[in-house]
Amino acid sequence: MEKKKFRVLQIGGKDLTRIFESKKEVEWLYLDLTLDDSENTLVEEFKNDLGKSVKFDFVFVQTKYSKVLMEIFELVSKPYNTYVDEKYWDESFVNEDLIFQKLIRPFHYENEKDCIEKLQAVTFAGQYGDEISPKYADVNPNFEGNAYYNGNYSLTLSGNFGQDLKPIVSWKNSLFYDQDKVIQVWPEFTVEGNVELEYTFRVIEGGTLDRIVEEYTMTQNDDNVPIEISRKPFNAYITVSVKAKGEGIIKFGTIHKRWSRLDMGQFILGGQRYVDKCNEEFMYYFNPGDMKPPLNVYFSGYRPAEGFEGYFMMNKLGAPFLLISDPRIEGGAFYLGSESYQQGIKYVINQSLEKLGFKKDELILSGLSMGSFGALYYGAQLNPSAIIVGKPLVNVGNIANNMKLLRPYEFGTSLDVLRANEHDIKKLNIDNLNNKFWNVMENARLCDTTFAIAYMENDDYDPDAFEDLLPVLTKHKARVMSRGVPGRHNDDSRTIGSWFVNFYYIILESKFGRLRI
Repeated sequence: MEKKKFRVLQIGGKDLTRIFESKKEVEWLYLDLTLDDSENTLVEEFKNDLGKSVKFDFVFVQTKYSKVLMEIFELVSKPYNTYVDEKYWDESFVNEDLIFQKLIRPFHYENEKDCIEKLQAVTFAGQYGDEISPKYADVNPNFEGNAYYNGNYSLTLSGNFGQDLKPIVSWKNSLFYDQDKVIQVWPEFTVEGNVELEYTFRVIEGGTLDRIVEEYTMTQNDDNVPIEISRKPFNAYITVSVKAKGEGIIKFGTIHKRWSRLDMGQFILGGQRYVDKCNEEFMYYFNPGDMKPPLNVYFSGYRPAEGFEGYFMMNKLGAPFLLISDPRIEGGAFYLGSESYQQGIKYVINQSLEKLGFKKDELILSGLSMGSFGALYYGAQLNPSAIIVGKPLVNVGNIANNMKLLRPYEFGTSLDVLRANEHDIKKLNIDNLNNKFWNVMENARLCDTTFAIAYMENDDYDPDAFEDLLPVLTKHKARVMSRGVPGRHNDDSRTIGSWFVNFYYIILESKFGRLRI
């Protein structure tokens, strides 16, 4: 099967088609816009034919503002895909409502060479990210302090690291550098006490012996900005090592690697990143849709390959939507974290409502499986109009405990989530993690919220999730729609997905008067 082409439309400026001919995954179209002639036959042909049938992933504009240009934007622009060369960006663009609705932005660069390089770097289809766990980190055998692994979640070192920066940890697994991509690298870590550390990332060309192409360093004082490794015409490997000095505690977490779109977004154009004080992240993507209520928030489910989930499903609704993704541990950490992490998620949701000018309750939260926890947990705190979930998971402590008998050797992430939040796996820790959810749910005000729940009748991850939820929702006088599907957690995702979407359309029509597109 032929790979999806990344379609680019260039409007005005020097035709760059020939430069991109060698980039097989890119399809480049040039439109010579003559602003003095609004009847330009090329423009009319484009508007009448091509502009209606071709969807562009990226629109690069090198011409000044005009009404004709705005008409073309109406045809080809979608949120975040259109960039105007900063040399042409002025108040005329800023004052257009369409610019906000389609989130059209200026394209920044230093010189012509940098402009071409930036275009080369961000024009690719798809999204990708992966990680290496701290379980693959080796501690320097000369270190005389304490060292232990907290499952796959972290490696903790405590003691005296010396007065000078010295090697303390190295990863025996390397990250893979993908040819022709800018690669973003982000390590999770925290330090306590008088400790300084320095990460070193070495790019080693594939097929060679110890040929270091580039070397990058990062310290704890680098303002939470990931390392970005420049685009190269070959595959390579990225090795990771750390030096430390001083006395205290260091907790090493996961090291993330992603395809970068530079300043244009995380994973996809327009994607954004939030990082807390523990260097733990969530990603979010806001799309204003038709700017009519409600705002639909979707929490990604378990996803070992990092990135956003649910874009096409939510985009089909036609309404504004917000995607939230949790890249931590392996596949996600149920959107639980530090106080600043959880406040960050609520802030992003409320900020998106404010951008749209919506009321607090013109909001729907939703998610499947791991994403259902995020929708229910934050929904109980935000009082949305509705919460829509499929395959709900709420007793995260029980999910970890169920590995012993119900799911041997399956979904080890749940044990890491337990360790990350409770630091142990005893009965008390299991109950405490369960209660993180129930304490929020018990204290919520849910009488004005409609719950739509599609669940597996024989769920082997959280068997009692629906039965535990129903009496609590009844106590709060919430309205509940539900559908049970025979099978275990992963037996019939298609039927659950179908009910999930149907519930969305039912609520959008009944509560907001929106008809199915």
